[in-house]
Amino acid sequence: MASFKSFLLSEDPRQALRMKRHLAAFASIFAFSIACLYFYFNGMLVIDGLDVVGMFAIFWAGMLIFTLLIRSGLNEKFEDPSMTLPQVLWATIFLLVIIYSLNTSRAVALMCYFAIFSFGFFKLTMREFITLAAFAILGYLFIIIYIYVNEPLRIHLYVEILQLVAFSLTTIVMVYTGSAISNLRAVFRQRNKDLAEAVQLNTRLATTDDLTELYTRRYLMDMLAKQKALSERDDSDFVVIYADLDHFKHINDSYGHHTGDIVLKKFAKIVQSSIREIDYASRFGGEEFVVLLVNTDIEQAKAVAERIREGIENYNFYDLAPGLKVTVSIGMANYKQYKSVQETLMTADNRMYKAKEQGRNLIVFE
Repeated sequence: MASFKSFLLSEDPRQALRMKRHLAAFASIFAFSIACLYFYFNGMLVIDGLDVVGMFAIFWAGMLIFTLLIRSGLNEKFEDPSMTLPQVLWATIFLLVIIYSLNTSRAVALMCYFAIFSFGFFKLTMREFITLAAFAILGYLFIIIYIYVNEPLRIHLYVEILQLVAFSLTTIVMVYTGSAISNLRAVFRQRNKDLAEAVQLNTRLATTDDLTELYTRRYLMDMLAKQKALSERDDSDFVVIYADLDHFKHINDSYGHHTGDIVLKKFAKIVQSSIREIDYASRFGGEEFVVLLVNTDIEQAKAVAERIREGIENYNFYDLAPGLKVTVSIGMANYKQYKSVQETLMTADNRMYKAKEQGRNLIVFE
């Protein structure tokens, strides 16, 4: 049953919603078709059996085309993938043909138009509502004139005019209601968009350092905890790289904080270009940076750390500040050796300080 439902509605939630709406319309038109058969078998239609069969065949062929377009995904090539306007217009044409064919009770058939019109509330704009209303009103007016001129015995002109006026006024009210709903949809859509943007901004502010665009300390600590759980589950290893720019206070004092910020940004880019997409780089605070290398051992991590060290050492800051040279001291530790995130992080930090004690611009990994 579930597989049949999936086959009928599609795995794509948007396509499934479109198909549900189409099937609801399909069911409504099917009920109206049953009513039309009742009209025919009770002698209320002026057309014979073959014409009824031909009319139903043409109309239902059109409905099945809509079904196939939505289910196949070809509808997504259209500006409105729901194809609401053409579906409502097609149903309206069918209704107008039935109204023309009826000898009496045209008012009953007209009532069905409002059910057809209401399906436009899901998607249509005010202009499209006006188009639908004008099409139905003018279509009914044309039917009245045509029958009065060619088959006057089939019509009570005064009654039909009253019905036309009532139908037109009710349709205008439906247009107003539909356009109001359309405006509400637009407002909610914009609010949802604004809310999504606000959530995205808050998430970015909570997880990303404004200056360097690397992850924040808190986010990296969360990732370390998750990586610990993964490591214990699949017996993998990960490495923490602790990096601190050498003599950064001197850079700020000698060249200014603006230059210091540019150095931090450039170092962040070097770090990002040196690691994989699955790894995490963060600004831990000030000029300190921590990198989490996922599913990596010390030997692999040494190559990454060396790329980072060489990248900043060889970078030419001449355009920014002639004579400026920047280096970094790096300490590393792998999780498997310590089985604790805090100890791994602390060991990498201590090794970074050993690199500084041994002359800076070094990598210490044991």
